[in-house]
Amino acid sequence: MPFRCSIAVRFWLLILAISATGLPRADAKIQFDVFPGYDNTVRAGAWYPITIEVFNDGPSFDAVVELSAGQFGSVVTRVPVELPTNTRKRFSVPMFATSQNFLSVDGRLRDAKGKVQDERTGQRVGLVGWDVPLLGALPGSFSAQPSFPEREKTRPEWQPRVARMQAEIFPDRSIALEGLNSLYLNSARALELKEPQVAALETWVHSGGQLIIAIDQPNDVTSTPWLRRLVPAELGGMTSVRIGPALHRWLVEEPWSPQFAFRTASPENAADSGAAYANLITDLAFEVTDVPLLELRARGGQATKTADVRTWMVSAPVGRGQVVILAVNPEREPMKSWKHRPWFWAKICGVPERFLTAGDFQFRGGRGLDSVFGAMIETRQIRKLPIGALLLLLVVYLAVIGPFDQWWLKKIKRPMLTWITFPTYVALFSGLIYFIGYKLRAGQTEWNELQLVDVLPHADPTRATLRGRTFGSIYSPANETYKLVNEAPEAALRGEFKNLFGGSPDPGRLTITLAAQGWTADAFVPVWTSSLNVADWADVGDAPLVAREVRPGRFEVENRTRGPLGPVWVISGTQMSRLPELRAGATAEIELDANGAESFSETLSRWQAEFFAAIGNREQTFGSNERRYIDDWPAASVAASFPSMLNRSAGDGQGYVWPAGFDLSPDLRRGNTLVLAWMPNSGVLPPANRFPAVRSRRGALLRLDVPSAP
Repeated sequence: MPFRCSIAVRFWLLILAISATGLPRADAKIQFDVFPGYDNTVRAGAWYPITIEVFNDGPSFDAVVELSAGQFGSVVTRVPVELPTNTRKRFSVPMFATSQNFLSVDGRLRDAKGKVQDERTGQRVGLVGWDVPLLGALPGSFSAQPSFPEREKTRPEWQPRVARMQAEIFPDRSIALEGLNSLYLNSARALELKEPQVAALETWVHSGGQLIIAIDQPNDVTSTPWLRRLVPAELGGMTSVRIGPALHRWLVEEPWSPQFAFRTASPENAADSGAAYANLITDLAFEVTDVPLLELRARGGQATKTADVRTWMVSAPVGRGQVVILAVNPEREPMKSWKHRPWFWAKICGVPERFLTAGDFQFRGGRGLDSVFGAMIETRQIRKLPIGALLLLLVVYLAVIGPFDQWWLKKIKRPMLTWITFPTYVALFSGLIYFIGYKLRAGQTEWNELQLVDVLPHADPTRATLRGRTFGSIYSPANETYKLVNEAPEAALRGEFKNLFGGSPDPGRLTITLAAQGWTADAFVPVWTSSLNVADWADVGDAPLVAREVRPGRFEVENRTRGPLGPVWVISGTQMSRLPELRAGATAEIELDANGAESFSETLSRWQAEFFAAIGNREQTFGSNERRYIDDWPAASVAASFPSMLNRSAGDGQGYVWPAGFDLSPDLRRGNTLVLAWMPNSGVLPPANRFPAVRSRRGALLRLDVPSAP
């Protein structure tokens, strides 16, 4: 009997032990942290990272991280993540800031059943204006990080900022870095970056960012292949040189206008003159002190030298971006104590002078450039009710429920029947309004898609980084949820960016699930409405378009896609030439003839008026259906690729704001030539819709920057 009891006790102890393994221990902890922005700073109208860190000290489980932008959370992003016991996961998620007034971030950790395990809600994030310079910094030490001059009597959101970043939570997606204009990197910190972070950094530079590198030790570069590949100079030994006078002269007198696509947009009529630096007084203590200087021999870049021909800086274009190498370490003495050090950083980063003078300036603002593409690709099935018809309907309704009802009931001598006639009139007019709405707005399911793809060639011009934006519009004949998919290695999705002041919210909802590659999304669209969504993505593959300058003013363009391209535009300076068609696999030469080429500036002026009329009509609920849509997708996409030049001719409140890297104007200011080719009825990526659409239209614009011949 004791033996049998012993077996029973052991059996139940075993069952208890097995069942206990599926339950969280009393001392088990889940650590869930959310780090929004760049050191809690975000640029309005731009992508920004949210870094997630999760530590699971309990039983293994499958989790979902859910992120939304607080009160503006019509877009919800979800990231599935496996959490084995005693593991820590860290990753970044790109999000988009749609307003410059307020931003808070909500983060929740859910289990497989949707139960909230932990949450961080209402985290306020500091915002800077859409065109305010923002420099990210990975310094060697906290006390020596870069800074900008402090402006007096300036609102905080209009003050240029430096965001200190940490290698541990540095974003591993290039799209999440696009809220930065420039990034300062100490070579010692470069060694701490992991492979996904390095890939994101390189793609960000090629897409248009400015990378400023200070070399702490030459071995940091020589032992790091990716850093050696980016540095446009050969490294030598270290010497001590008195370069204070050369740095002061460069700061006060010499021109420096760095050209990179993510540089803060500056009004064309307010070109920097250097006046903000002219009154800086010499720092005698710095000028008489020797500074350690690393020998640099420029390799394909531009060298800035001292009076005795010693190179202290080398800059070179990389794709649409720029890399700057400093031969002096700004984190060490005596540069660390140089009183003009903030001004040095402002000039290196190309901060517009209007941000360096006291007082506020007038921000012109404007509509989001997404509205232009909405006017192109939105359904034509929806028509508006003219104001005159609406007023007539209102007058008839008031006449029927008032004088007519009174006259009719008096005539039949039944005034008490108003309890029946009035609800009848309301029901009849409600049915009439529904019928009118049905005739004006009802239609068939429709998906229209337009891709804009920047082709960023590698050393082998047949290979390229492809940085794309896909504008997609869904028209829904019913309250329905539609499936969207993007399988690019790096991709993000957002709703329409209407303006910086909130705008009218999109009636739809967007739920995005990020995967290791790409995303899937559920887009809810209310009945008889259309919804515009924008996907940003990056990929590496075969270049669909190759071009080179065969001689001054003449360019050879090769179509490497499987279908025809056309029209094809070549734009240089203020001139533009056009080729009607380029067959698949064909090569053609296009010449920029100053006499025969079309004036690019005049073309943009015509489109500015067209865009303004279409967007204004699109924003009105009632009114005319004329000039509401833009039907010429190819030419309109080309014109919309130069928003800062469009703003030059726009009046107050008629300009545009756009995400970083969209504008091609900086490439023209570099002196480069642009080749833009239209892909009719096709695209670089497969269609994003995973639902049947009765109506559909596609197209893509390839944008290639051809560097000027040396």
